[in-house]
Amino acid sequence: MSDHLDSESKLWTDDLQVCTQTGAGFATNQQYREDGARNNEASFKFRDRSFHIKVDENTCLYAICSGHNGSKVAHLAIQKIAAEIAFGGLSGKTNEEEVKEVLRQTFITVEKTYLETIDTLLARKAIRQYEIPEGISQYEISQKYQDILDELKQINEELSVGTSVVIALICHGKLYIANVGNCRALLCKSDTNNVLRVVQLSVDHNLYNEDEILRLCQLGLDTQSLRQAPLNCTRCIGSYMNKTGYRDCDFLSGATAEPVISQPEIVGAIPVDETCSFLILMSGGMCKTLQEIFSMEISQVNKEMIQMAVEQFRSQSTLAGVAQSMVHKIVQFHHDLYIEHVQERRDEEMPLPFTRRDDITLLIRNFNFVMPKSSKRGAVRFNSIVREHPANNSIVFSDTNTLSSTNTSQYINTNSSTSSYSDTNSRYRRDQQKITPYVDFTEYYRNVEQARQSNKLPPGIDFDENVPL
Repeated sequence: MSDHLDSESKLWTDDLQVCTQTGAGFATNQQYREDGARNNEASFKFRDRSFHIKVDENTCLYAICSGHNGSKVAHLAIQKIAAEIAFGGLSGKTNEEEVKEVLRQTFITVEKTYLETIDTLLARKAIRQYEIPEGISQYEISQKYQDILDELKQINEELSVGTSVVIALICHGKLYIANVGNCRALLCKSDTNNVLRVVQLSVDHNLYNEDEILRLCQLGLDTQSLRQAPLNCTRCIGSYMNKTGYRDCDFLSGATAEPVISQPEIVGAIPVDETCSFLILMSGGMCKTLQEIFSMEISQVNKEMIQMAVEQFRSQSTLAGVAQSMVHKIVQFHHDLYIEHVQERRDEEMPLPFTRRDDITLLIRNFNFVMPKSSKRGAVRFNSIVREHPANNSIVFSDTNTLSSTNTSQYINTNSSTSSYSDTNSRYRRDQQKITPYVDFTEYYRNVEQARQSNKLPPGIDFDENVPL
């Protein structure tokens, strides 16, 4: 790629005004060793890029670019996104459809800019391919033109670099989400009973998404074979070899059109009002790490993430502390789980579920979740109801687990009739011991009992029963 795509250069977006209502957490990828030590030689440089900026009094912009096969495209994309949206792109745009069109055009422009930067690489590839005579065997090519084959392999690797993207835009009190690839956006809202309800606003573009599988099948691809192929995501920015150059890719060459696309999913506008609690943006590496830890459906993984966020909101005094503490817990638990797999393995030849962890980036934008320092801190119940946005036409999950500050003797109250937690979840909560109640809730229970007797209890909430007054 051209020199101006140096992925090690400083991002000019780092000098923009940050949104102080946002916390960020990071962790560089890690290759594991069976003795528990970090294998620094096998780790690669950090591939994620992100920002959380305040554009003006009415506009805030957030983005994560999660690079795969390298960081150059993520480095390009994050800067181009900021330039397209934060510097005049929204000028005069107040209509919701106009704002969504700005987001849509941003992805088109970023992809076009990427294609312009690889012109030199494509020219080099064409020239080197032309130097190999036609009509000779693969054996003869490998014997006489190995240097050309090595250079073509290196070029193809550079042309395989791409990035997943998630963008969150708050404009005139409304939230918009746009994404391609494996990054994720979760919004927590509270209802009239102060119960948090969690909505996944992004769409995972990978081979676990039935809509994406159907799209690839319609292009003539065998999705069962694709599951064994190194296809990071089905939509992204960059990754020329999986798009225009897909005919040179063994597992995609049978497609009738470009199998990997850059068309984003866009959701909005969602009013940012008093019901909005907080927004989480996660890199693709974070999503993959959570999936490897909990081995659950996406809905359950999202629930675990939100429960962890609530825990850290209650124990940390800053948003940066909330985000980085969550990252630290996830990183440590992932490594601990790897060591447990090593110790439990009966046969040394048996493959391990994972041997490394990807880069992690986490952004948390707080709206109305009260931090511990505030004197207004109140009770918060958590009844996780996680589902995709209605625009995605898919309900993910609903259950009755609660996090409640009205139950001080047990931090997480699980209804065993509807939930079955695996050993993995038990290990995660091993540090959550019972504590002695330190608040007198006699008046609370008395009011609950009076409301129960008069049939005035709010529906949809499990209140503690059989409590002596």
